Amino acid sequence: MRPRLVTPNACVALTRRTVLRKAFVAPWAGASRHALRSRPEVTAAREAGATCWDEVGQTFAYAAALAQRATGIDWHQLVLNVNHHHSQATPREYELAEATRVLHRTTAGALNRLLRERGFDAPGSVWDKRQTHWQTLVDLEAVASRLVYDDVNCVTAGWVAHPLDVPFGHHLGFEHWKAGGLAVPKPDNPYFSKWMPAELELRLTPPIALVREFEGDVDAVVAAMSALREKRLKGLGAQSVRGVAALSAVHPWDEPDTEVEEDGDSRPFAVGRAGEEGKALRDHCKGELYGFLHGHHDRVDAWKKGDRTSPFPAGTLRGHTFLGMALDVPAADAVLCAPFPSREEVETELAEKRAAREKLEAARRERARIREERRQRAETFAEVDELERAFEDAMRRVKVAGDPLRRVPVLDVPTPEDITRRALGAKRPCAKDGKRVVVLRTRARAVTRRRRGNNDPPE
Repeated sequence: MRPRLVTPNACVALTRRTVLRKAFVAPWAGASRHALRSRPEVTAAREAGATCWDEVGQTFAYAAALAQRATGIDWHQLVLNVNHHHSQATPREYELAEATRVLHRTTAGALNRLLRERGFDAPGSVWDKRQTHWQTLVDLEAVASRLVYDDVNCVTAGWVAHPLDVPFGHHLGFEHWKAGGLAVPKPDNPYFSKWMPAELELRLTPPIALVREFEGDVDAVVAAMSALREKRLKGLGAQSVRGVAALSAVHPWDEPDTEVEEDGDSRPFAVGRAGEEGKALRDHCKGELYGFLHGHHDRVDAWKKGDRTSPFPAGTLRGHTFLGMALDVPAADAVLCAPFPSREEVETELAEKRAAREKLEAARRERARIREERRQRAETFAEVDELERAFEDAMRRVKVAGDPLRRVPVLDVPTPEDITRRALGAKRPCAKDGKRVVVLRTRARAVTRRRRGNNDPPE
């Protein structure tokens, strides 16, 4: 048995077939009594015409929820296709083996009880004896491509025209990412004891690579994946569809009459990048895988010889999980053996990017505000200058009447003698009449003294 290489926080595509390729995971058991809840996560299923859970799909979903509760693994997609299932998950550390064990063991036990209740023979082992096929999706292109491939698997097989047409529970895909959680009621199956929860939450989340690419915008992730799915469906073209009724009428012990198809890519990793860059990355991962296998073989030989202290190669599942041995430090350029960024690290990175963008945006708004204030100030100064020039031009056009430099005439203020003379009615003295002038002056002085109260005799 080849050792498993597990990369923490890397999206993994899982595939497991039923024993003898029997249709044990087809919707042969009919609808469950548990109606769909009026929650946002099942809106798409309602629009597809589903009214309740399919009992086989409900059993598989409940088993996946149990595995998630026991190990904390992140499920991304769960798809059943008559005699096998395709799933995507992200192990945080090395819990993938335990999660798949709980998923397959619970599903097998519940389906065996269900088969006996419906009058069918129970196979005992529902899944075949081969290991669950694991494939580490190295880059973003591989993650998106595999998600779409598994999503349209029932369409490619010719059962339905659209993935959402299958009975609810047999296709739990990326349309549930925005819901945050899917409530899975406990099936009416004696395999599940009364002590088990009556309802479990199954959380379907987008892969970390997609979260990082779309900067945490789940709506954008779902829209992008939906566009890729529609493009793939158009690429499949028109083909004969057997329909949901034919899918539900499949006998659980039926099997396809075609030859066994081996997996096209049996390597434990997948690179979706094209061109020379993708070829270089693929060759690097291949060399790293061979180095891991040789290192693991040497470490097992040393273990058999009594060495219990040397670490296993980085990425070893069995040595760390079951033997509790320490792991070696991955190489500086490692891809498969080095842990991928965790969801918390990616969320922290995105939060820092958003904070940096908000800071830059605040600085940009402040610069725009200062620029606007300067522009308004310049416009105000320009308006004032324009008014001053207009006023100066208007002043130049004004015609000044007369000499603007002429002196203001001095008022002719009457003297006391003039007042006395006017009061007495005397004529203005002539310059040549000397005696009369003297007399008039003497009389004027006397009148003035009397008015002032001065009784001194005249000189």
